[in-house]
Amino acid sequence: ITFTMDIPADIIEHMNAGAFESLCEHLRARSDLVQNMTLMIISGFCRNCLAKWMVLEARKLSKQLRSDDKLTDRYIQEGEKCLDIANTLNNWGYEDAAKIVYGCTYAEWKKRHQSKATEEQLRLYNESKNLHATHDATLLKCDDDEYQRQTELSQAILTRLKAGAFQSLCEHLRARSDLVPNMDLMTISGFCRNCLAKWLVVEARRISNQIVSNEVVNLYFSENQRNIVDTLDSFGYDE
Repeated sequence: ITFTMDIPADIIEHMNAGAFESLCEHLRARSDLVQNMTLMIISGFCRNCLAKWMVLEARKLSKQLRSDDKLTDRYIQEGEKCLDIANTLNNWGYEDAAKIVYGCTYAEWKKRHQSKATEEQLRLYNESKNLHATHDATLLKCDDDEYQRQTELSQAILTRLKAGAFQSLCEHLRARSDLVPNMDLMTISGFCRNCLAKWLVVEARRISNQIVSNEVVNLYFSENQRNIVDTLDSFGYDE
């Protein structure tokens, strides 16, 4: 079965977002045990990268909303103005995303959990720069530091941003397949690529259960609802 063709794009997006949330929860539960510096040394990304990938996805969606009516219908709720949402996305910054990733502001997390880097860690950090994720600083910058937000982002848009960040993480790790072994990642962080795949499977089962119990908005499902449920229940680790 070609699962990604059988599962609607909206549900794939929810699966990616759910896996992203599971990763963030995993890292929040290990704030004192898994330092950002160590993550960067071993894998080339850290919690800050997850937040930055969300911001970059916000910029991407802002641009798309201005030119794609289908996306406008999907993400703009009744009573909202497309331009207001696009402007909010262009001024939605790192601190906004960090609250989602860290569960608090970065400053609060840093004060509670971040340890001072040792000389050895700094040396390893500098030596591992070929692994490090890079982020377009121009896109990360908000359009207007004094922008007065007209609206908050809807849950649908936040789901899109989380899903986009999860995809960016997967692309990052695929590009470093020979340089970032699962064993090393698991040893220092308690998760690896296999865990990302399993979180996707768990999310597929959760969504399937929601469909069966009629908890998910009918937007996703029509007469082929049973087929979608069967596909989600069959979606496995290998997929």
